[in-house]
Amino acid sequence: MHFVINAYIFGAFYFFTAFLFPYHTCFLLTKEFIHINYSTIPRERKSKKHAIIKLVIKMKVGKKITSLRKKRKLTQQQLGDLLFVSDKTISSWEADRTEPSLDMILKLSEVLTCSIKDLMDDEKNNLDIETEIKIKLTQKEFQTIHSFMDEHAKFLKHGRQKDTYFQPLHRRFLEEETINEWLRIGERGNKKIINYKNWHDNMYCDEYEVEIDNTKNMDKIFHILGLEKIAVVDKTRTSYLYLDKYEIALDYVKELGYFIEIEVKSYTDTPINEYENLLKLTKQLNLNLEQIDKRGYPYHFIFKDL
Repeated sequence: MHFVINAYIFGAFYFFTAFLFPYHTCFLLTKEFIHINYSTIPRERKSKKHAIIKLVIKMKVGKKITSLRKKRKLTQQQLGDLLFVSDKTISSWEADRTEPSLDMILKLSEVLTCSIKDLMDDEKNNLDIETEIKIKLTQKEFQTIHSFMDEHAKFLKHGRQKDTYFQPLHRRFLEEETINEWLRIGERGNKKIINYKNWHDNMYCDEYEVEIDNTKNMDKIFHILGLEKIAVVDKTRTSYLYLDKYEIALDYVKELGYFIEIEVKSYTDTPINEYENLLKLTKQLNLNLEQIDKRGYPYHFIFKDL
């Protein structure tokens, strides 16, 4: 089977074929289009995290690693020994031939005694990580926090958001003992965005997304890859920037009710420590920690537990 798809959704197609679909895909780049020659040759599925990070994260942290390493008066060999990797690996990172994994970024920040933000490229001040807390509210609590944010935070935007969730038939997210993965297409005005999240201990997640500019082709791709729709979440969201660090989203979700979602937008520490700071912030805002929602909106629609 042969397809010609717009270059803007090549990244999305590669993501789904490499990560979700256990078959061989060959790519041939031309000047104007990307031609995909698709053939069903079985192969072993590779590590999901490595597949995603290799595709999506282009951090270019090489110069930062070099600068911080030299500042600590470490050779590439010495830094490699501290991280239990070879000096060739350090050299490859510093030359931006390869990128350190998320785990290695955290270890580098510890070894080089710097924040995660210090390691990031100047043009991109965050990782593909999301650290957040979602809490169910009563209508009265919702109105109270809404008034507080109007007075003490910077208004960002207000609007309707519709998210359609999917899972691959050959690897059903919902059959896992703990559901850590979600895949969705989000409608944001005239935009449609594919978003994938993989949660770690319900505290932070790896998050990757790409904008779709050709919905018809995307529908074909989803059909070919055997992705089934499992839930639709329709909500109205008002967003604020609080303390120049946190994005506060106040959601009214149809059939579910009122929620607040607090997300770290500026990282100065590890995701786990940032999560601890989120817990402190929720207490300062007089929010009920017993109402923290660790399952997510689609879970409640699927299992009807609210």
